[in-house]
Amino acid sequence: MKTTWDIIIIGGGPGGLFAALEAAKAGKSVLLCERKREMGIPVRCGEAVGKEDFANYLPMEPRWIGSEINTFIIVPPNGKEIKLKKDLYSGYVINRDLFEYDIAARAAEAGVQIKMKANVQELIHSDDGSVSGVRVMESGKMHEYYAKIVIAADGVESRISRQMGIQTVLKPENIEPCVQVTASGIHLPEKALYLYIGTCYAPGGYAWVFPKANNCANIGLGINGKYSSNTNCAKDYMDRFLDRFFPDASIQRYVTGGVPVTTNLKRLTQDNFMIVGDAGHMVNPLNGGGITHAIYSGIIAGKAAAASCDDPQKMKICFSKYEKEIYRKFGKNHEHQSKIKEVVYQMNDDDYNRIGGEFLKLDDSKRNFLNLFKQVVKHKPEFLINVVRAFSGI
Repeated sequence: MKTTWDIIIIGGGPGGLFAALEAAKAGKSVLLCERKREMGIPVRCGEAVGKEDFANYLPMEPRWIGSEINTFIIVPPNGKEIKLKKDLYSGYVINRDLFEYDIAARAAEAGVQIKMKANVQELIHSDDGSVSGVRVMESGKMHEYYAKIVIAADGVESRISRQMGIQTVLKPENIEPCVQVTASGIHLPEKALYLYIGTCYAPGGYAWVFPKANNCANIGLGINGKYSSNTNCAKDYMDRFLDRFFPDASIQRYVTGGVPVTTNLKRLTQDNFMIVGDAGHMVNPLNGGGITHAIYSGIIAGKAAAASCDDPQKMKICFSKYEKEIYRKFGKNHEHQSKIKEVVYQMNDDDYNRIGGEFLKLDDSKRNFLNLFKQVVKHKPEFLINVVRAFSGI
């Protein structure tokens, strides 16, 4: 059995898969360990991506498309739908399980060895504190694998990163417990994303309905962790939401998970160790989106690892560039979005209803994000002040 590799990647989500694919394309030997039994399953994700954003990284395959989207519909607490102009947004609700399965196949074709049901228990450290390998539980037996570089793509609050002394644990207010079902019998326009905003739906977060083919939809919500308790958790809000809007829906899939809603980790590397995707908190803290963020970080990390795994001096330079590039791409934006999120979450249900009512008085041609923003500022002038502060760093 082969035990030594150039690069070992822990986690088979978009970040880990694209890191593996890029490193293998560069001619490096790569091992990817995924603890699940099946690639892409379960899908802990709303599965929505922007069309232009996704196209920056790879062409969209037809079988990955659950539905094409061209409309936003926002629903405030009073239930009155606010439809924004169709030309404001273009995107997809993807079949993420099929997407990840296909990317894994491409990675394998490029030379990556993928091990499923391979649960990495701990890192193996060298005397100097760097990583020399991993201990992996497979079918009840512990195996050791060694590499020049290890990449953590093991998701929110990355356990593996903590073994390198990198703090990834999130405070309650910086994580959103989420619940999602995939349901059939949902008769809604297939090209519209529904966002339900208000504390009655999801305090400190929002609920979503993302349509897919054949009258199916991903229905979910996330609440801010500081509002979650044993007596009133995300599942309780979800149960009430389904009872109110979709009492006759047939549930096909039920998943739970946590989404980081904070700024990126500042430390994404240490010695010969790297972090990608959700493990590095690379998620938009305002809307919780992170698929393309993970893809991008994986691509950049895979290239950096491949370029430097044979040269320790070059590794330090490449890893530093990786951290700087991730901050350039996401860091400052996520800092702004995190501050704006705090302002938005201070609004109450009456604010949402009042702003929505004024917006509905506008002609359809004027229902865009700019005019929605104007209505928010009109009713909550302090919102503009806080947005300016967020972007100016005051």
